[in-house]
Amino acid sequence: MNTDNEFAWRNELRKLRGDVEPPRDLWPQISARIAVRPATQRWRMGLGIAAALIAACGVGAIAWRTQHQASYPTVARASNAVPGISADSAPLAWAVPSNPALAAAARDLDAANVQLQRAIEQNPRAVFLVGLLNRTNDQRLRLLRQESSAG
Repeated sequence: MNTDNEFAWRNELRKLRGDVEPPRDLWPQISARIAVRPATQRWRMGLGIAAALIAACGVGAIAWRTQHQASYPTVARASNAVPGISADSAPLAWAVPSNPALAAAARDLDAANVQLQRAIEQNPRAVFLVGLLNRTNDQRLRLLRQESSAG
């Protein structure tokens, strides 16, 4: 870089340090351009803002619902208890399918559910355990639907 040109350039910049008034008033042209803006462009901007607000409200509602979702209730004193698990802690133990293959799957899912609930009690901050519990409950409910549609 040529230091002579840089020195001259910096020197010229120092001379410009004050306020510079434009030779004419610029506001009338600016306001005329704003007024001429087509109405469709204003509508598009308004619709874009409305869409963004709706999306933000939807995301907020989903987040709130996820945080305040009720857990699956447990059934006390089931008649068809899962082997090795007390009837007080086995969720959905009352709904054991009549099909032996589905009944075995139901017992496995109930046992996994109880183990996950115990693990969550020991470590309540383990979010991945809650996800596993939710998936286990979803599988158990799908099993119940399959039994009701087959039977």
